[in-house]
Amino acid sequence: MIAQSPAKSRRATSGHPSPTAVLSVEELHQLTLFKWRYALESAGFTGREVQDLAFLGWLRAKGQLES
Repeated sequence: MIAQSPAKSRRATSGHPSPTAVLSVEELHQLTLFKWRYALESAGFTGREVQDLAFLGWLRAKGQLES
């Protein structure tokens, strides 16, 4: 058996997620919102327009707004 180096052993137990860690539903939602916001702002939308579009998307998802 090969012994692990102390540094490698510390990394394994340091509390950092493993490379195969799965995102929680909330983390995935936050990442999706961040990516959507970044894409819209990169396309030239203002912060206020992005907020308005996010609100309209939320209304549509809740069934309060027809497409």
